Amino acid sequence: MSPTGATGSGEAFAFEVSGGGTAGSAARRALVAGDGDLPPRVREDVLLLLTELVSNAVRHAGVGPDRSIHVTLRMWPGGVRVEVVDPGIDSTRVRVSPSGDESGGWGLVLVERISARWGVGNGGPGTCVWFEIDFGTGST
Repeated sequence: MSPTGATGSGEAFAFEVSGGGTAGSAARRALVAGDGDLPPRVREDVLLLLTELVSNAVRHAGVGPDRSIHVTLRMWPGGVRVEVVDPGIDSTRVRVSPSGDESGGWGLVLVERISARWGVGNGGPGTCVWFEIDFGTGST
């Protein structure tokens, strides 16, 4: 895990984690260590959704320990955006609802229900899945 690009104002924070089975928890630790200005009332939602997206990258894009997942958190007054970029190339495989016989597959359902907006796109070399959460500008 190597945090990079943090700013003093908390506007942007980026880091990479190695893929594999511990990628989700490594991403959570990196975000907690560097998010500084993230309001406590949205922190758990952001951490949950981040973990889901990183886990999806490991599972569906096959990101093993020899490859990295790039995470960027961007904040503005009243909102936060998290982008997870994996080295996979097939963003068309993303689906929101699991089939009836799966015990997993609920990650993007959570992303859809908790976030204000989310999407999938080309992350340069790779696939970018992102979400945004609005939290207003009131007290934290």
